[in-house]
Amino acid sequence: MHAFQPDVPRLMQFAAREQLLPPGSDLGYALHVVLSSSFGAHAPKPFVWCAPGTRSGGRMGRVLAYSSTPLNELTAHAAAFADPACVAVLDLSTADSKVMPTAFAVGTTLGFRARVRPVRRTGKTRDGGGGKERDAYDESAETGAGRSACYIEWAAQQLQAGGARLDSAQLDAFTMTRLLTRDRSGERSRRDAPLGPDATVKGSLTVTDTAAFGTFLQRGIGRFRAFGFGMLLLSPSGPPRD
Repeated sequence: MHAFQPDVPRLMQFAAREQLLPPGSDLGYALHVVLSSSFGAHAPKPFVWCAPGTRSGGRMGRVLAYSSTPLNELTAHAAAFADPACVAVLDLSTADSKVMPTAFAVGTTLGFRARVRPVRRTGKTRDGGGGKERDAYDESAETGAGRSACYIEWAAQQLQAGGARLDSAQLDAFTMTRLLTRDRSGERSRRDAPLGPDATVKGSLTVTDTAAFGTFLQRGIGRFRAFGFGMLLLSPSGPPRD
């Protein structure tokens, strides 16, 4: 796990200058650009922006990210190839890192917290491409279940596919945000900012498949993992606090 303490005023100036902020000012795409420009193909994901004043963000705010590339290699790549403006935003002199466990035994119970984009893709082609994103709540609304229950069920399905069983969970935060992404499906690349669910789920899980869960942890939960969603923050007992 890597931790970066970006210079927030510089980040906001950079994002405004490069038109990287959608309505509502979600920083996911801006941080994606900064990380990608700094580290190229080794840009860590999933990552999460921890706002100033939260337990994980501390006084200045932090970006936490999972990566299999050591921090010294990322720093060397940035020194050789990165846009100086992006390196200045990240302030790599303050970056830190720790080695995460590579395997969790079957039966291990962990607390977790994750910011997720609970959407499902409809109308996919046979190879999994194409289709449209649809709020998981909208898809399940006809069952009469509430938004919280729908998102928790969505999380349970994601975890099950990733080698874990959801034991308990709650919807800790929810809003609708516009997520700036780049659409390359047409002849020209363009930026789009669709409105969608932005939820934080926390709870506890039990590992059911060691190898699958290790892969799942590195990959992240759900979609848009390169834009600030999907990082599972773990704790030994009970969900991580803010």
